[in-house]
Amino acid sequence: MKNGTCLLVSVICVLTYTDTVLAEDFEYHPLLSDNFGLSLGAFRSNNAFKISAEGVIENETEDDIDFGDLGVDDKTTLFNGQLRWKFGKQRKWSLFGQYFDVNATGGSVVTEDVEFQDVIFREGTPVDAGVGMAISRLFIGRSFVKNQQHDFGIGIGLHNLDVSVFIEGAVLADDDTTEFLRGDARNSQPLPNIGIWYLVSPARKWLIHTRIDWISASIDDYSGTLWNTVVGVNYQAFRHIGFDLSFQYFNLKADVDSTDWSGGADLRYSGPVLAVTANW
Repeated sequence: MKNGTCLLVSVICVLTYTDTVLAEDFEYHPLLSDNFGLSLGAFRSNNAFKISAEGVIENETEDDIDFGDLGVDDKTTLFNGQLRWKFGKQRKWSLFGQYFDVNATGGSVVTEDVEFQDVIFREGTPVDAGVGMAISRLFIGRSFVKNQQHDFGIGIGLHNLDVSVFIEGAVLADDDTTEFLRGDARNSQPLPNIGIWYLVSPARKWLIHTRIDWISASIDDYSGTLWNTVVGVNYQAFRHIGFDLSFQYFNLKADVDSTDWSGGADLRYSGPVLAVTANW
């Protein structure tokens, strides 16, 4: 055990020393010059939900059900990962892959009758509710301004949006008995998007970055808009390792008319993202 601990400490010291020595070989942030960039982080999100899925709240004209009012968590921590590969002549082309997901759940007692996916939850019914969303993105773009200090580019991509919601609880079936019922809805849809990015290195170990992605589409049983904005700063601690702090805003407004989901969603996620970055 002691030998293993000593070996691990020795490896860390060697890598740290090597990175410190090699850190002198770049004038500006190496994420601008290296071919590959990887980011793995945690996104602390403030959530806002308004969702309808063949559901109504009694005595209200709108179909949207505010899951926040049902006790769904308004703050969650989710995984956020991204990989970038630069290729082509002068490495002006880039291929991005990104994934993040969030699952917010909670329990409450409904204060008025709620019908959701043909299940009626009566006033006073204890329920559990949840909202889930996963985003997978593949994006290709070209840098139009690219040098040691700046990188500005535009591209197109494909988002795959997977959104799910549920309400479940013990529902009064008649005057004497109850039964456990669940109403849930789900929709998965690949959608095209356009995006822009800009990176600038004001000093050797510092990088400021921003990115905006946008969708407005009507495809098959889906129509809606999506905005995804990220602004952040990266510090290059070692030659191949850095630390990144950014703020991300994500907003999806969608109408869905399919066999799995007839309704809509207005989802907003925003908050800080803390990540470790690697470049080579």
